[in-house]
This record gives sequence, structure tokens and C-alpha cells, in this order.
Amino acid sequence: MNDSHLPLSFSVPRTATLDTLEAVLAIARRGGLQLAAMELDSRTSNDTIFLNLRAPDPDLLDLFMARLHNVIGIADICPMDDKVTRMHVA
Repeated sequence: MNDSHLPLSFSVPRTATLDTLEAVLAIARRGGLQLAAMELDSRTSNDTIFLNLRAPDPDLLDLFMARLHNVIGIADICPMDDKVTRMHVA
């Protein structure tokens, strides 16, 4: 069975990057998702985080996206297709 993938990016204030990332990864773990790749871009005033998550059921990815919108401090949530080719996927 092939896993479904969700490449996405979001921005967080630099002062809250680690706390926010910890919350996001906890939501993913509790939702049964696996982290396939992660990248951090600190070139702008906010940190941009790129994630590639995978799950055996695409509905789990939809649920994760809904929960992600409830995390305080996250902005510019954007699912991405082209980023996956650049990221190393485990």
C-alpha cells in the first residue's frame, strides 16, 4: 500500500519557531502521520518551515491540515507539490 504525501509550508515568528514546530509535530504524531522531510528557511523576518508528511490514509492528512489552522502563531499555510522534488524524502 502506498502512503499519501502532504508537502506543505508555513511561517512562524522567529521567537516561537521551536515551540510551534514542537506543537505541529506532536499533532502529526498523534494523528498517525510520519515525517518524511523537514527544512527550515530563516532568510526572512519570519521562519518558513517546509514539511513533507505521509500517512497510509489521505483522510489523516486532511484532518492534520484542519488541526494545523488551530495552532497559534502559524501563518501562510500552503500545501506544495513542487517542493517535494527538492527535499530529501526518507
